[in-house]
Amino acid sequence: MFRLLDAQQYEKVAGYVGTAANNLLKAGCDFGLMCGNTPHLLFDKIQARTDLSLLSIVETAVAAAQQLHLQRLALLGTKFTMQNDFFIKQFREAGIEVCRPSENDQSIIHQKIVDKLENGIVKKKTKQQLMTIINKMVQKDHLDGAVLGCTELPLILGQEDFKNIQVFDIAQVQIKAAVDQLLKTTPSQNS
Repeated sequence: MFRLLDAQQYEKVAGYVGTAANNLLKAGCDFGLMCGNTPHLLFDKIQARTDLSLLSIVETAVAAAQQLHLQRLALLGTKFTMQNDFFIKQFREAGIEVCRPSENDQSIIHQKIVDKLENGIVKKKTKQQLMTIINKMVQKDHLDGAVLGCTELPLILGQEDFKNIQVFDIAQVQIKAAVDQLLKTTPSQNS
């Protein structure tokens, strides 16, 4: 998928994920969710290719930030997440400012995600580099939170690493939203 995204072959990515969503619909699913953040770059294109209702990780992240009363957030993720506006736009519409790392720091974060974390390589040096980037942003941009906008980032970072800001794992936020949705759509056992 990253190769297709790098080549800006967005229709192929949307077609691939849309086909998967349609297969889930045919199998009887009530709704679906994309657990990775990067495909949300094409969320609207994918949703347009299926009648299966998809639960957006971006929308659930915005709702969680609102519930926590956050105003200014750092956004960490792959370069696709940090460089595109699909996250930032929805947060901005909700009145929450999202700050991106510098271009150099974006390259470091993306490289650590793709080369290390996605391959299960979790090292103290990587953690320190990521924490330094976040702490630098907190000071410079006066942030009150950080979005771990890649599902691999919680392998190495968590709330316990930061005392002065709220850090949230949007994968966990989406999982909670999915469970809530399941409980709404599942017939009561008392019926």
